Amino acid sequence: MTSPKLVPARRASRLPRKLFLIAALAAAGLVPPAGAQSSAAAPSPEVMRGRVERMIANTHRNDAAIEEYERVERWIERRGEKDPQVRLDKTYRVVPTGTGTLKVILKENGQAVAPEYYRDELRQLAQVLEWALHPAEPKQKARVEKWKKRTADRYQAVEAFRDAYTVAWLGQEMLEGRALVKIHFEPKPDYQAHSIGTDLLSNSRVTVWLDGQAQVVRLEAELVRDMAFGGGLLGKIYKGGRVTIDQFEVAPGLWMPRTTRYQVKGRKFLFPEEQWRSGEAGDYRRVGPPREALPLVRAELSGLDHPS
Repeated sequence: MTSPKLVPARRASRLPRKLFLIAALAAAGLVPPAGAQSSAAAPSPEVMRGRVERMIANTHRNDAAIEEYERVERWIERRGEKDPQVRLDKTYRVVPTGTGTLKVILKENGQAVAPEYYRDELRQLAQVLEWALHPAEPKQKARVEKWKKRTADRYQAVEAFRDAYTVAWLGQEMLEGRALVKIHFEPKPDYQAHSIGTDLLSNSRVTVWLDGQAQVVRLEAELVRDMAFGGGLLGKIYKGGRVTIDQFEVAPGLWMPRTTRYQVKGRKFLFPEEQWRSGEAGDYRRVGPPREALPLVRAELSGLDHPS
């Protein structure tokens, strides 16, 4: 088994986070029917704009908060939703490092990793967190600059929800016993994208379910046009790819992903590629920035090295 790698918090290849730009990276068949939809009168354009503004503000706040929360994620990957063959089944402890996240593998195919391997992963995590305390060190400075760019790209992509779409009111729906507002975002054909994130936005139609505070409880999206990377030489994602993200409240006023499912078809270099991926996240725990997280990891390592 290879050693864990530092995984950036947002990468172009991690479709859920980039495609939906809402806490974090959905499924082919989407999800079970949400329930009866009300015929309540549509609000005024001013009220709609206000909801979208609150949604954007909440997303920024959630994005900032998740940089200080660790969680446990289980990811299952198949070629298609109904394919019985599992290509990947891994459970990770995902820890923020100040310049992204580090994935510490806990289980593979349902089997826990060896204690010695887990201890080695924790040592690597402690090292990464210690590096974060020295931002002027050349290598760490480069990591910080890359993280700042990713963060800025993410921020601008979320801001683009304001201009990249035509917004339509779809009424209210009951979802898991809660009355939610349902809003549809249709990409504007003349919107000029300025990054990978905004390019994905401009090529995707999105439906969101918002609670009374304009927090995103569910998000569904579909790619409506093919997307090429590297002028088509590096690959292409075909239209029709679908993603669903469900979120829940992990702390007062903070909402983070609970389930993420997606299916995409495309081409990587010259080879066709199809992927169905389902993720569940839980056990969210605030560990704070690296200066607060590092003592927690060191204490855990000490307990493993010197059990009572």
